[in-house]
Amino acid sequence: MIGLVPENAVTFVDNHDTGSTQKHWPFPSDKVMQRYVYILTHPGFPSIIYDHFFDWGLKEEISKLAMIRIKNGIRASSTVRILASDPDLYVAAIDDKIIAKIGPRYEAGHLVPTNFRIATCGNDYVV
Repeated sequence: MIGLVPENAVTFVDNHDTGSTQKHWPFPSDKVMQRYVYILTHPGFPSIIYDHFFDWGLKEEISKLAMIRIKNGIRASSTVRILASDPDLYVAAIDDKIIAKIGPRYEAGHLVPTNFRIATCGNDYVV
């Protein structure tokens, strides 16, 4: 859905029926923030799960990403230009306003223009 009609896509990391509190097919806990980087910087309507925001202690990190989305006017219909897509590195420019880097590979400098500055970062992600 997100690749075809992003303005109709509700994106989420986990939900109460599958992962989170039920523990059925949970999203890997060490990748949760990387997934929030994706859904909060890309087109679609991102949904933040209560447990991650309040119970997991991710409120500050998720809030930073949400503010970046709001400040830069990222919308459900925003455009994505994928700059790299490898098993250990994903880099995309969204509306040419922000660049999201996800993955353990550190070196991605040649993909990021010199006028871009880090707004937030964490384990295996930079925006």
